[in-house]
Amino acid sequence: MTLHKQVAIKIENLNKVYTLYHNKVDQLRDLLGLKRKQAIQEHYALKNINLDIGQGQRIALVGRNGAGKSTLLKMLTGNFKPTSGKITINGKVQALMSTGIGFHYELTGYENIKASLAYNDLSTKEINAAIDEIIHFVELGDYLHQPVKTYSLGMQSRLSFATATAIKPEILIIDEVLGAGDAYFTAKSVDRMKKLTNNGCTLLLVSHATSQVLQFCEDAIWLESGEIVKQGRALEVVKAYEAYSKKLEFEHFNNPMATTNSSVIQSTWLREKLLHEALSAHSKNEDISRWPSMDSRLKINNVCIVDENNNALPAITTGAPVRINIDIIANAADNYDCYFVVLLFTEDGRWISRHCSDKYQFSLQEGQVVTTSLFYDNLCLGNGKFIFSAAIYKVLDLDDLDNACYYDLLSRSFEFTVIAPYKDDFSLLHLPARWKILSPTLCKEST
Repeated sequence: MTLHKQVAIKIENLNKVYTLYHNKVDQLRDLLGLKRKQAIQEHYALKNINLDIGQGQRIALVGRNGAGKSTLLKMLTGNFKPTSGKITINGKVQALMSTGIGFHYELTGYENIKASLAYNDLSTKEINAAIDEIIHFVELGDYLHQPVKTYSLGMQSRLSFATATAIKPEILIIDEVLGAGDAYFTAKSVDRMKKLTNNGCTLLLVSHATSQVLQFCEDAIWLESGEIVKQGRALEVVKAYEAYSKKLEFEHFNNPMATTNSSVIQSTWLREKLLHEALSAHSKNEDISRWPSMDSRLKINNVCIVDENNNALPAITTGAPVRINIDIIANAADNYDCYFVVLLFTEDGRWISRHCSDKYQFSLQEGQVVTTSLFYDNLCLGNGKFIFSAAIYKVLDLDDLDNACYYDLLSRSFEFTVIAPYKDDFSLLHLPARWKILSPTLCKEST
């Protein structure tokens, strides 16, 4: 994980245990001090959590529903008390735990802003300055003078985020409240969060949207059944977590006993087995995140980035010719119809491009290897790091992706660096274009 000199949050041997009862009678017996050990069961919502979160760190908590993410956040904000263990907070905490929480729905947005700022013990001068900043940032116009009960979820999300971040918190905790915002406001939120963390604010984010995790955070922690199973660089944690989630989904939809109303997986043994497989795969090769497949007769054997002479490239120059070579191997002799796909992303998870091949037909023997190449005659990316996924599809209709079926899919498993002519040029793309001087007679005035 990213190193930070000062610790903002320190968690030591933290446990949160709930008592589960078989029925209300057993619960009543317990309240009266007449409990029977065989009638109750202890459930660990959090188990043996140890964490040091550095000042200015942007860190995400990922995990399935019930993994303990929200419980941990509520303990950090003082809403829940630990069963055992210790939490040390160095700084003032500002939390966005749910859209609209803390707002009075009968009051206007403007009145709620003033009330929220006053609650945070700001001076009149500080309140007036913060109000101006919130109004400018939230961009709700005349809606600020309407009752909050008339706001959409996205408008409430804007108001919550703008108000919470206007007071420059030392520790900002956000639990699933950014999903309602549109792309424009999300981009503004990313920029504000980065400015806050650059000035020393610590961010702790819970989100099921892995794109948000990559966009907002540098590091991540994966919780499963109340325990930390992996922590480190956000991209690596996300890849391992997605691979595990896909394994659970695969097992669920291929279980003839599963129903649409049942949980994804009921077997603790099977969950632990799949978790072990996902973590073992990533410990052996941190770069690869292979999703399970119904038909694995074709596998991606190797992927490499080369120049026009087929030499491996440690880095790529903007405008240079580049090839992505994908080696596939047949695990069984057969005739295959397949499509090759490459999805290109920025390092923080923003989708740039999708490249889908035409349908190829192969007659392959077991163990036979075939190489296909994606050619960029002039790679138009700017300075920075980029990631991409590679896949072989058995069925692929871009107008009906619900029925797509892949042989093999390696998600966000490959990285490369692009170097543009000028190091301070932060353009994402360099589109081919040219300048030309036109004579005055060719310039027509608009009427």
